[in-house]
Amino acid sequence: MQQLYANTISYPFDLKVAEQQLQLSNAGFFELYLLMLNMFFEIQECGRSLHKLAKKQYLKADSDQLNPKFFSNQAIAKLSKSKILESKTSKFKINYWKQHDEYVRLIWNQVSASDRYTTYLNENETSFVADKRALIDLFTDVIAPFERLHELIEEVNPSWVDDFPLVNTIVRNTLFHMHEDSDPEDLILTSVYKDEEDKTFATDLLKSVAVHDEELTDKLKGRTPNWEQDRIAVLDMILLKLAIAEFLYFPSIPSKVTINEYLEIAKEYATPKSSTFINGILDVISKDLERDQSADI
Repeated sequence: MQQLYANTISYPFDLKVAEQQLQLSNAGFFELYLLMLNMFFEIQECGRSLHKLAKKQYLKADSDQLNPKFFSNQAIAKLSKSKILESKTSKFKINYWKQHDEYVRLIWNQVSASDRYTTYLNENETSFVADKRALIDLFTDVIAPFERLHELIEEVNPSWVDDFPLVNTIVRNTLFHMHEDSDPEDLILTSVYKDEEDKTFATDLLKSVAVHDEELTDKLKGRTPNWEQDRIAVLDMILLKLAIAEFLYFPSIPSKVTINEYLEIAKEYATPKSSTFINGILDVISKDLERDQSADI
């Protein structure tokens, strides 16, 4: 969707360029995922360094900030044992935290000043489960919404802004599925794509919309009551064409699944009324196509 939108507003459409940009975009998505996982190590080390400095200088450490409990968090320790995460971080040269260490300190300050962090320090339970639960809560409620983190993401790579919500969901899922006896190598997402078939599908779907644009546009004629096609929002039109392309060229995907997927995307990226508008059109088109297929049989 993002690639088609970018190429639509920079007409004329170049399929080869679009395919290259799609791969670059997916690589960037994966880099952001690695960046967010590495953040846990960085803020932990930041707190640990401050704690050591306070002890060395005989300063009274603030119990809410420099309590060493977080520095031995078992969930973070589990992540740190992943050779896959280490190798992927090295391969993609994820060193942004070193280049922007001021943001690490800002995130650490945000975490250590939060009520959830204080609660975590005061919990009597010391276990992997408790550490994981605290880490998930801190990430979900404190780190992910932190405006200065969003500022860094946009500064490093503006295209990451759109990827950030989904990457955060995947990071949270990575933590959620972690168990004390988990193999660290099974925890880390190794690619944006599930498998080669998934990768092929992404490229084929992009090609289908680009190559069959005229046919897809024809399918919308007469289906948009009270709306001329040139008045339909660009993003809505792209989502409609993607869904219709799945109806026509990917018969193994049930129509209901396609409709539900694009409604969720519309809710996330389009206008408040887009999902209702798109749902109505796709429902009519899918039923018409099913009726035509039945007639052919």
